[in-house]
Amino acid sequence: MDKKIYFCRFSSIVIATLMACGCSDTVTTRDIDERDDAMLMQFGTARVGSRTIVDSNVLQQAGSAFSVWGTYYKAGTAPISLFNGTKVTSDGTKWTYDELQYWFPTFTYNFRALYPDNLTGVTFQCTDPDNTYLTVNNFNATQGIDLLAAYPETITCNGQKMAPVALNFNHLLSQVVFVGRSDEKYLGTGRRIIIDTAKLYGIHTTGNWSGQNATTTSPGSWTPNGQPLDQNSQIYFATSVELQTDGTSLFTNNNALFFLPQNLENAVLEITYHYNYSDATNPLQFSGSVRLHELTATWEPGKSYRYPFTISNHIFFQTPTVEEWKYAPVNGSDFNVDVD
Repeated sequence: MDKKIYFCRFSSIVIATLMACGCSDTVTTRDIDERDDAMLMQFGTARVGSRTIVDSNVLQQAGSAFSVWGTYYKAGTAPISLFNGTKVTSDGTKWTYDELQYWFPTFTYNFRALYPDNLTGVTFQCTDPDNTYLTVNNFNATQGIDLLAAYPETITCNGQKMAPVALNFNHLLSQVVFVGRSDEKYLGTGRRIIIDTAKLYGIHTTGNWSGQNATTTSPGSWTPNGQPLDQNSQIYFATSVELQTDGTSLFTNNNALFFLPQNLENAVLEITYHYNYSDATNPLQFSGSVRLHELTATWEPGKSYRYPFTISNHIFFQTPTVEEWKYAPVNGSDFNVDVD
């Protein structure tokens, strides 16, 4: 049986008691016989069209989950905790959570959410109603996690059936892909480039994220920590990848990887390769590199970077494309805290 937390209608004494609770307390003062199921707070079902690594099929599989934090308050008073990293889980058809909550008429609500659930290093700040945000410390971008956050605007309960509270998630990382192709104009028909290794160094892989300045459309800010990767601790992206004429990604993880947003002043991509028509047992190997800041100065959160390049007798990088990374596993008004 679901655990339910019921709330009483307020007298001035009850409200005074609530305001003394502070952000760490959840109110449980409503009598069971006075409950109003029309004010039940529920999570709706996500219907998603996503092109990210975490797509709608993955997200809605049974067991997929995100975490929600929430507070509510009266004007001029401290916020009261409603959700505190509460796990919201998909059973394959709908979203469920323990200890059901109810709306309070005339109270104002803030909701914050992170995907996926159970991230380490997460802190929720709610010192006052206008300073409610999440932080993530020492996040390692090499985990392959598509990190997302939702920051809906505040909502005041009007005492009637509430409109959905949309949890539109923003990408907190940068999506990066390097796509190379063999140019038959210079190589000859049927001739291809074989990438032996592609490695990246001079970048940070861990950092701290703050949602203090995050909004419904802005993903907050990152501060890299630790030392950047050097040539002895670089990330390898590819081995024995044949570049086709229409383009082949150096990545093997759905053609893209997640990276920490950061300045690229010291970032270097280094490639070694050979030609498919050279001696198969002892091919002549070539190498080339590019300093990424010459192409783009930074990787920003919530943006997707595509670096196209060609190889004939040299490596030629074209101007990269930079786009807003709009496709998220939970995007749109269908993924809501709702009232049925």
